[in-house]
Amino acid sequence: MMSYITSKELRRKFNNCSSTTLWRWQQPTQKIYAKPLPPPVRAAIGSQSLWDEKEIKEWEEKYFRNNKSLAI
Repeated sequence: MMSYITSKELRRKFNNCSSTTLWRWQQPTQKIYAKPLPPPVRAAIGSQSLWDEKEIKEWEEKYFRNNKSLAI
């Protein structure tokens, strides 16, 4: 069974980033990560955006947490 994460939960997970930031990270032309953030899964048109929790966790571990460009 798939579990999902809401936009609000996803933004909180990524340091309270904005919806616009999530959108930017999803763009194929973004230059921050080696691979864009996976797109949301929508149950119906106009519904709340939901992401596959497993897919997000894999992306987070592979790209977000290991991104040298974010190192301070």
